[in-house]
Amino acid sequence: MILRAAVLGADVSKSRSPAIHNAAFRALGVEGEYGAFSVEARQFRNMVRRLRLEGYRYLNVTIPHKTKAADLADKQGPEVRVSGAANTLLFAKPQGAVRAENTDGAGLIAALGDLGLNVSDKTIVMVGAGGAAAGAIEALTRAGARVRLVARRPAVAEVLRRRLPASRSKRVAVIGWGTKAALAHALEGADALVSAIPAGAWAEPDARAGLESLARGAAVLEMAYGAPTPLAEAVRSRTRRYADGLGMLVHQAARAIELALGEKPPLPPLFRAARGTP
Repeated sequence: MILRAAVLGADVSKSRSPAIHNAAFRALGVEGEYGAFSVEARQFRNMVRRLRLEGYRYLNVTIPHKTKAADLADKQGPEVRVSGAANTLLFAKPQGAVRAENTDGAGLIAALGDLGLNVSDKTIVMVGAGGAAAGAIEALTRAGARVRLVARRPAVAEVLRRRLPASRSKRVAVIGWGTKAALAHALEGADALVSAIPAGAWAEPDARAGLESLARGAAVLEMAYGAPTPLAEAVRSRTRRYADGLGMLVHQAARAIELALGEKPPLPPLFRAARGTP
């Protein structure tokens, strides 16, 4: 029987997930088929139900459906319970319980590790407070990092902070991104900058104001991936430790596959698939 899985998002027409997951199936010797479905928010619940009844083993979920995915679950992993966001839905059987997991944080920590950064006791500046940031903050604080959460809407960021256990919420400082000096202040003495906002947002001069406070040699990871971005260009003179979101995507995919199949795929073929190299 062919194992079927897919990614769901508002627009996944250019997603690398099918290439990555199909490469994982081949590497594991699994007869599988992974697809991509663009779906609007009002259709998300019905789409999940249909694919589940059709026998899909698992679904990955991306912007903007991660909160809805968490709400659909009968069982939630600890990362989902704390963050309120899920990027993976697992189906034991078509009529069985729906289990929600969030592998974004594991993917982020592994991708920062690829840049030579162990996050324990480090200060991480995260820009953005959406679904991707939610899982990442949970994982970073669990791993012992301090997080400065910079957001245009501080109230939304504060909700994420308050979802954490009290012992960990103290490690998160919310900074409103309302002035040009806010990002500069947040970056002072930071070990890494993580961007959880769309790549195009950094094209605004006001958004880039403050990046001069980034420590030379600090790690910079952008969750977006694809063409060269304004952030990549802006930090090029300050650090060589920059990566887009492909590494994070590969690592979080590997963790999702491990949760679904009970076996972690080897990473090299997944990275080759993500980059489109033979």
